[in-house]
Amino acid sequence: MNFAKWVSFTVVIIFIYIIWQVKQLLLLALTAVVLAISLNICVAQLKTRFGIKRSYAVLLSTLLLLLIVCIFFILVVPSLLNQFEELSELVPEGIDKLILELNNLRDNLSLDVIDALPDLDEILSQLQPLVNELVSRGVNIVSGFFGVLLSSVLLLALTLMILADPVPYREGFIRLFPQFYRLRINDVLLRCQKDLEEWLTDTLIKIVSAFIFSSLILFILGIPLVSAQGLLAGFLVLIPYIGPTISVISPVAIALLTSWWKAWIILFFYILIYQVIEYLILPKLRKTRLKLSPANVIIGEIFFGSILGILGLFLALPLTIIGQIIVSEILVKDILDKFSIDQK
Repeated sequence: MNFAKWVSFTVVIIFIYIIWQVKQLLLLALTAVVLAISLNICVAQLKTRFGIKRSYAVLLSTLLLLLIVCIFFILVVPSLLNQFEELSELVPEGIDKLILELNNLRDNLSLDVIDALPDLDEILSQLQPLVNELVSRGVNIVSGFFGVLLSSVLLLALTLMILADPVPYREGFIRLFPQFYRLRINDVLLRCQKDLEEWLTDTLIKIVSAFIFSSLILFILGIPLVSAQGLLAGFLVLIPYIGPTISVISPVAIALLTSWWKAWIILFFYILIYQVIEYLILPKLRKTRLKLSPANVIIGEIFFGSILGILGLFLALPLTIIGQIIVSEILVKDILDKFSIDQK
């Protein structure tokens, strides 16, 4: 390796190190971009359906967002905090009830079967602190995330600046690349924007559907704290596969305090809800929608969640979408494919 290659390699390593050091800032910027794209969907609808100029459409969309946030924090948050506090007390009681019932079931079995089974007390006693911690910190996670997402002045300022005039930021980013490659980067950015808009639309439908259906099931069965658990089910849709699994823990645990059959019904209907949303509601409402490989989604959640923490877990899907585009468009098409042609 000659001197020029060593210098290039060193620059790349330094660049990666700098990115790693400012990863939280980059996550903040990505969150602002996702929010700006979300609001831009509303802006585009106002422009196309009502013929409103972009500047006025941006203003109306921003005022609508602020109004929704104010209503949410003034009317909804106090009640939800009380419900989450009660939830943190009821879920451990449900886990204790589960331990007691399983011990009673084990006592009725034969000695040979009992010896073959693992120690339920030990397994569930290890599981209970994990669930207790998850539920007790649920308020902090939700309020902290929304506090950063919606109350941070910096995040709101970045979102509004990108939304109001995205061209300078796009051109500034494109100018970081060599001149011959700038048109190509612009095409990649446009595809990223399109796919993120598709994902945001699908996700909004999933959140609303999960909230409505889960709240309805819990209300019919007479399970307390319907609003908090419905909101939790909708909010955790942001984390595919993992989120829906976590969302079923609290209603099942609370149902165990009253009757076993309610717990089984809730488990059945929660599984049914997510299947109906994924394979019936979304295809019905969205004729053309973004499709991601389940394996890529799971790998993305594990990777970004492990290195970036809770915010990385919630942003794992948009990060995975962007990563897939970069790999397919830049790494494969622009580097690997052309490399094989040059070799021939």
